[in-house]
Amino acid sequence: MTDINPIDSRHSRPLDVHLWSEHAEVDNLVDFIFNTFTEVERQSIKGKSNNKGKASGITLLKLILIDLYVAWKTDPELSIGVARGNGAYKVNSRYNALFISSRIREVIDLLITRDYLDSIGGSHDRVGKGQGSHTSRIRASSKLREAFKKLTIEPYHLNLNHNQECIILSDYDTDDEGKFVRKVKGNSTVKKRIFVEYKDTNNPNLLSMRSDLQKYNKLLKQTYIDIPALEEPFITRQLKNGNTQRVQINQTGKFVRRIFSRGSWELNGRFYGGFWQQISKDLRKQIYINDIPTVEVDYKGLHAAILSARQGVFDSSDRYDLNRQILPEFDLKQQREMVKLLVLTAINAKSPKSAFSAFRHSQPKGSMEKKLKDNQLQQLLDTFINTHPYLEEDMCSDKGIELMFTDSQITAHIINKFTELNKPILSVHDSYIVCTKDTELLRETMQQATLNIVGTDLSAEQQTPSYQQIEAMRYIDRDRYIDTFNTVLVNKFKSKQYQQRLSDFWNYHDSKTQQ
Repeated sequence: MTDINPIDSRHSRPLDVHLWSEHAEVDNLVDFIFNTFTEVERQSIKGKSNNKGKASGITLLKLILIDLYVAWKTDPELSIGVARGNGAYKVNSRYNALFISSRIREVIDLLITRDYLDSIGGSHDRVGKGQGSHTSRIRASSKLREAFKKLTIEPYHLNLNHNQECIILSDYDTDDEGKFVRKVKGNSTVKKRIFVEYKDTNNPNLLSMRSDLQKYNKLLKQTYIDIPALEEPFITRQLKNGNTQRVQINQTGKFVRRIFSRGSWELNGRFYGGFWQQISKDLRKQIYINDIPTVEVDYKGLHAAILSARQGVFDSSDRYDLNRQILPEFDLKQQREMVKLLVLTAINAKSPKSAFSAFRHSQPKGSMEKKLKDNQLQQLLDTFINTHPYLEEDMCSDKGIELMFTDSQITAHIINKFTELNKPILSVHDSYIVCTKDTELLRETMQQATLNIVGTDLSAEQQTPSYQQIEAMRYIDRDRYIDTFNTVLVNKFKSKQYQQRLSDFWNYHDSKTQQ
């Protein structure tokens, strides 16, 4: 392993308290590290017998080493954020499966003292609404990396989601990737609980929801999901603030949760997780599931369609196409994308001003869209409302989070159907990715889902033809059939690294099956 750059606080992820393993290599590593400590240090790590259900120091040491190993295997420069506040670890929380306590700080400090960790301290931003704040960061030192090199296990050999709660109740809203969005009033952040404790008796559907999602996560764990053209298993994307971020395309980022917001079981509830929710639509087209090409099918303007159905208006046309150019600096295709985002933002907002501000905030730094004035955005929104007057009352109504609950019910119906048939499916809220041969099944299931949940068949659309559609071309237009078949169903390039990753994954799962 070559030398790596100093820790960058922005290139990090939080400590994962749901990693565990009984693998002999892991136990041997923990024993090795533990035995390098002095007797006094070892006694301090072991802890006392009256620990009152808290994880022992040995457990904490093991968890930290596993998480550092996963981070190192994922990206040698990736650091782990560790909260050091007394209230950061609630031992009896349903979101803390290993009963991690604040004592983890003592174990981390010992590892730093013994030169097993590189670290930087946290930072508290008092002037930028907390945006520049960050927790302490840790990363495996060169000394620990040398020990890691002796391990032969891959991260997916480990139990990456040990007893992890997959049904989340939060006070916060989320963005499209499931990151919690803090509510800011004036210059201060509203202090709320991110995770809300609850009892399964709080909602009669909780047990079945959790059981269904656990079955789905088990299916994903056994499914190989990758982009064949990638040599290294990651892509780099540019964030809206101009920074870049590395998104890992591997078998450790497939765990899916449902997150309910604002402390309510009837708000949000969407399915979050999986690297496919962090990459562009163009990259999603390149995803293979179990070495088979895929098709993504979307609902057409789902939230607007649901609201229209509630008003008794059933229109399968493209609601975001205004049929004429409103702002001369944008072509019709660009305008449609802006109208779509603006309308969805307005449905979520409480006022036009907040909708326009949120729209601009979501645009890439330096883009023309980010420079749009309120009056220009108002012009787009007014034109949309004039075209669809029955939706006027729903604009700036804060109904988005309620609609997210409705679309989560639709998605639950679809995922449960595919899981029952043992067919992998990936969701991006109102769109779904399946193997090409399962496209027609998906469309039928999407139709049935909206009939069950909304009471009407809401139209779906796809950019890539399905296997069945391609086969239908065979006897109608053979040249088009051959061209489309080669374009969609035949991958022109599979990197050697992809083929090796795939082979390693299958060999591991074959060995697990034979045990």
